[in-house]
Amino acid sequence: MVPLGSFPARAGAVSAVGQNNYEQSLPPAGLSDAVAVAAGRDFSLALTQRGTVVGWGMSRDGRSSPPPSLTGVVTLSAGIVHALALKSDGTVTGWGFHGNELLTLPDCVTNVLAVAAGGFHSLALRRDGTVVGWGFHGNGRTTPPSTLTDVIAIDAGRDHSVALKANGTVVAWGLNDAGQTVVPDGLNEVIAIAAGENHTLALKRDGTVVAWGNNLSGQSSVPAGLSSVTAIAAGSTHSLALKADGSVVGWGDNSSGQLNLAGHDIRAIAARGSHSLALRGSGPQITAHPLSQTVLAGASVTFSTAAGGSGNAFQWFFNGVALSGATDSTLTLNEVSKQQAGLYSVQVSSSAGSQVSANAVLVVRGLQQLASPESTADGRVRLTFGDQNGDLISAPNATRYAVEVSSDLSHWSAIPEAPVLVQGRLVVETAAAADGGNQFFRVVEK
Repeated sequence: MVPLGSFPARAGAVSAVGQNNYEQSLPPAGLSDAVAVAAGRDFSLALTQRGTVVGWGMSRDGRSSPPPSLTGVVTLSAGIVHALALKSDGTVTGWGFHGNELLTLPDCVTNVLAVAAGGFHSLALRRDGTVVGWGFHGNGRTTPPSTLTDVIAIDAGRDHSVALKANGTVVAWGLNDAGQTVVPDGLNEVIAIAAGENHTLALKRDGTVVAWGNNLSGQSSVPAGLSSVTAIAAGSTHSLALKADGSVVGWGDNSSGQLNLAGHDIRAIAARGSHSLALRGSGPQITAHPLSQTVLAGASVTFSTAAGGSGNAFQWFFNGVALSGATDSTLTLNEVSKQQAGLYSVQVSSSAGSQVSANAVLVVRGLQQLASPESTADGRVRLTFGDQNGDLISAPNATRYAVEVSSDLSHWSAIPEAPVLVQGRLVVETAAAADGGNQFFRVVEK
């Protein structure tokens, strides 16, 4: 492992357009080392190559003032009145408005892979592929569906929440006054999502965009023929798409000029409120970002990227730290463990400059391990099992598993009883063999 800062600069300058009543569209002079941007309703943030955060715009409640001691940040999200930063150790730091318990992290917010700051609520994606919400609970915006698993990306609008699953489908919940949680029938092969104030965007694998929800300003009317899109962003009433040629296409409200991001040197975009941010750079333009994945422990994983130009060099990063020897356009990880769950990105460089990709989330689900069976006072058999790495099983994942029994290790049948979740482990009691013979048990995934 090599510290991020030991590699050549991979950062760029930030530009902004749109409403500027609090100077949210006026990046600080000299800001030239940004690797990502995030837009709040009336404030803006940039993540630097050193893992620190710079803020500007509305200063009320400290929303544009990240903690001065904050370091090691790998991704961030800005909401209407607060912001969240994810650190390389999987912990979350928040700042801004303190009401509605927006900044009071539940105990279960650990081993986090992604964060999303909404209107007055927050979301976190954990390394087991489940989502946790906190803050204002109205309309169920902080309460994901009880069966939601295998999530690889999240975002939060003003009053609704959105999740992308590993199979390319989208799930949404919360306020639905404008249809923002009604995912279009048959939507699949999605690789990225973005939640606006009351509308939602989805980027498909083929580079096209689908939108739904509030459309009073045309923010959900995707321009005909839009293609070759590599990233999306949604503001209050406008939408943005970054194309493979480094240009941005916008639609919806443009009353403050928030759609006017010009040029072909744009590497990343963000939007919220009535302003838009762009991270600009030179050198290779990434045309295919690495994709997020969910796998079982022990599987092999391959990330890949593509970029324009020739003579490009590649360097892969894990949670913001360079991976030694990972210098090809693809990265293959063999027999992955839960310790390898996290954020993967790649820097593509040439003599003209460099670009860093969007983060790809790797969720690694643990195998289940049975403890030694116990005999109960009434002669039954008690079985306890859980994640082999010691992680607590979350409620959505508890329904994945069943227990099977065999007398000869060749013929297996499911026991009729369903496991019950007890303090992060699953417990089930079943009948002992009627003839006192051998019984073998195993955990299977449904």
